[in-house]
Amino acid sequence: MAGSVQAQEGCPVSYGELKKAVTDAAAADSTGFNNDYWAVVVNRSGLVCAVAYSGTGVYSQWLLSRQIAAAKAFTANGLSLDAPKGPLSTAQLYGFVQPSPSGGNPLFGLEGGNVLDSTSAFNGDVSRFGTDQDPMIGKRIGGTITFGGGIALYKGYLRVGAVGVSGDTACADHSVAWRIRTSLKLTPSAQTDTITLTSSATPTTGGHPRCPNDAGTQGQTATN
Repeated sequence: MAGSVQAQEGCPVSYGELKKAVTDAAAADSTGFNNDYWAVVVNRSGLVCAVAYSGTGVYSQWLLSRQIAAAKAFTANGLSLDAPKGPLSTAQLYGFVQPSPSGGNPLFGLEGGNVLDSTSAFNGDVSRFGTDQDPMIGKRIGGTITFGGGIALYKGYLRVGAVGVSGDTACADHSVAWRIRTSLKLTPSAQTDTITLTSSATPTTGGHPRCPNDAGTQGQTATN
């Protein structure tokens, strides 16, 4: 299934490339709680085409994070465009989906717009999760996540999919996703999809809440 999806839809990475990238990124990153991670890649059409984890086994990282990573990838891919308009990360959505005391926040409720397909996300033998035969491969899982960990992938000006990462704090997820994209050499020409860490993320200010041990977060703008 993995091979046929890559041939028919065009997966931007192989399983082996993603496995190495998430393992290396998890080892290099020191933010958050030092957990292990799930990484899921979707192609340009939103189909899951690669799933891997950084730990020594399927239960070395939060099992719930597998489908969260898939939804992050689906969100970042679906809300990013080819250059020059470029990428939008899940981290950039946080402030703008919060309820505003004065109303008028146009993105409030965004997370309910694309419901995750739980049958596709949870189906199959757990022993195949995170392998090149993961049951999610070839499925369009859906889901909308509005905190850090999902960023789009590019070849030149063209968006070719996205990677979603989950397993630690939202800031650490973004940091590891950023490292993965860099190592895969699938960065957009303008990396405008940074995370802005702030203690006052609101519909007015935008931004993303700070996380424990977030000082070394990769792909961040100035913090306060």
